[in-house]
Amino acid sequence: MQDFPYEYNATVRIDDDGDARALGGAVTVALCGHWEHNGPCRWPHHTATVDLGSGRRAVTTRFACSDVEEPAVRAQIAAALATGSLERPDRPATTWRIVG
Repeated sequence: MQDFPYEYNATVRIDDDGDARALGGAVTVALCGHWEHNGPCRWPHHTATVDLGSGRRAVTTRFACSDVEEPAVRAQIAAALATGSLERPDRPATTWRIVG
């Protein structure tokens, strides 16, 4: 099992018809270039969400990297979530906003 020594947490409000999996997809795009990619991630990670009700979701990304890279990886995750949307060719875009 992968060891993820670092954790990034945020709370977002996702649109009513949004797909919560888009949050993890946005993080994967930021860290790996695309949500579908060959080979291992440069920075192994796992994003999970928990429904908090009223459209809010707690987002937790656990990740592995060197101590030196940790601030940069954390910033990439924050930026990915701050974009507030993810488009996929097979479904409508999901949008959200950070609320905490």
